Amino acid sequence: MANRLKPLPHAVWQAEQARIVLAAARRFDWRRMTPKEQVSHLFSVQGPLPVVDAHFGENSALTQFYRHCAHEKTWEQRSRCAILLKGLAAKRSTLLWRPELAATLAVMADFMRHRCRELADWQPRSRNPFRQLESLVRHLFDQYGDVPAWIINSWTAGRLHDGLTIADLTVHLGRGGALRTFHRLPVKLTRKVEHHLRQAPAGYTFLQALRYAQLAAREQLDWLGPVLDSRLGRRLERDDEFWLRVVDFFAAAPMVEPYQLGPVCDWIHQKRAVGMGDEPAQPGFSLRGRSMASVLAQTAKWHRQLAKDAHRQPDQEPAYSTTWAPMPVADFAGGGKCKVRITQLLSYWDLIDEGRALRHCVASYLGACQRGRSGIFSLTLDGSRALTLEVQANRTVVQARGLLNRRLNEEELGWVQRWATDNRLVIPKHLFG
Repeated sequence: MANRLKPLPHAVWQAEQARIVLAAARRFDWRRMTPKEQVSHLFSVQGPLPVVDAHFGENSALTQFYRHCAHEKTWEQRSRCAILLKGLAAKRSTLLWRPELAATLAVMADFMRHRCRELADWQPRSRNPFRQLESLVRHLFDQYGDVPAWIINSWTAGRLHDGLTIADLTVHLGRGGALRTFHRLPVKLTRKVEHHLRQAPAGYTFLQALRYAQLAAREQLDWLGPVLDSRLGRRLERDDEFWLRVVDFFAAAPMVEPYQLGPVCDWIHQKRAVGMGDEPAQPGFSLRGRSMASVLAQTAKWHRQLAKDAHRQPDQEPAYSTTWAPMPVADFAGGGKCKVRITQLLSYWDLIDEGRALRHCVASYLGACQRGRSGIFSLTLDGSRALTLEVQANRTVVQARGLLNRRLNEEELGWVQRWATDNRLVIPKHLFG
């Protein structure tokens, strides 16, 4: 008798509410409403996400819009989102109810107070939602029509926090501001770099566009692929000018394989930030006075030592059993006679084993995996390790390395592209250049 009088746990109560709402939702279809009525209905609903999901229907687009535009938002934020969505509904825009654009439209609503034109004056000229989004961003925020294409593309790709706040940058440039005067730039720009940054290809992230501009200003665009393939293409560090001088060092050397830049940068980072063996880190380490031959030799020696060290575990090393939460990217299985597997590595031992088999330094990515910045995947052909892949948290494949850091071949490229397509991962063009 006493058990029946106990209050229900909150999670059980939520599930019970969701079942009640789901039963009602089966008798209700929001798709029969007009677009304007749909928006009004979206903002009339309240409650925890499981209940809202049950109300709108499992995996409904409205649930994603509720999550980004209404859930745990202030009254002002909800009001701004409602005004934007009602305006789009009046235009019969295909932007409405595209779940992958919900977060982007929520950000747009927050920045509507900075618009240079009214939404009512916008006329969509395409039924394609992504082209409509490009058109709408330019209409609302680009007063002079010269915001760089890669910035507009960041809106359609959902990369609104891409090393800086893209919406802030769009508003600044749309009002006629100079790139180099944007107050939140992570690096200072010269006029020459700024000029080339405006010319960067449309599909580039901020970091890729910056590297394009820096190399164009140095007349080193031939090195763009190797640079983007190295740690310079994955992060912007405080001593960025030092790393650009490393590129200068390579560009000035005759007959050097360009894609050796990546392994050499890894070796330099280890020497400057971590330390080699018993040696402490050397933050002031540079390549001044060194020859390319000696640098390549020391890099190769370090990679060989990494392979040897994988067989023993010093006391200060993390435990082999160290694990981390997986990145939400599914594994892959395919192939006919030749079985292909792409599997996420989820323990320190997995990284060590992978690095030992392919003789590279993937074990050094332990920290990035633990912090959720990177996910490491192993591609095997008929059970043999062939390739190691790094996927960053923004779902971009940033590295593909085989034995001794070799580049991937055509067969491997085909499988990686299939896996990336299945998981909606971005593959930069330079990765396979």
